[in-house]
Amino acid sequence: MRMDCTRFAEHINAYVDHAVPPEIRAAMQSHATSCPACRGEIEALVQLESVLRSAPEAPVPQGFAAHVMARAATQKAPRKLSILAWAGLPEWWQELPGPARAAAAAILVVGLALGGVMGWDANRNGRSPSPAAAPPDALAAYNLDYLAEAPAGALAQVVLALNQ
Repeated sequence: MRMDCTRFAEHINAYVDHAVPPEIRAAMQSHATSCPACRGEIEALVQLESVLRSAPEAPVPQGFAAHVMARAATQKAPRKLSILAWAGLPEWWQELPGPARAAAAAILVVGLALGGVMGWDANRNGRSPSPAAAPPDALAAYNLDYLAEAPAGALAQVVLALNQ
C-alpha cells in the first residue's frame, strides 16, 4: 500500500491508538521513516497521550450529570447572532440559506437594472414611458410590426389588443 502525507494524516490518530489494520500500520511506519514531518506528528501525539494519561483524574461530584442535564433542559436554545438581525431584516429573510438570499438579491439587482435600461431606452427614442401618453399605433411605437401577420386567435393578437 502506498502512503502519502495526506493519507497519513487521515489515519494518524488511529495509528497512535493502535487501531489501524496491519497493512496500513506497516505503510505508515514506512512513510514515517522517510518523512520527518509525519514522524514529528507521531512523536507529538505520543507525547500528548503520555501527558494526558499521567494527569490525575479529577473526582466528579455526585449527581453532577443529572444537575447539568436538568439545567440544560431549562435553558432556551441560544439565538444565532448575525448582521442580518442587527439590520432589522424580517425573520423569514434571516432564516433563508445564504445562497438563496444571494440569488434573490441578484434577481432584484438584475430586474432593477433591466427596468432602468428599458426605461432609459424608451426616453432616449423620444417616447414617453407612461402608457397614457402612448401613441395610438402600437405596432410602430413598440416595434411590434412583426406581430401583425399573426393568425387570428394567436397570442400575438392578444398582445396587440392590449397595446391598443
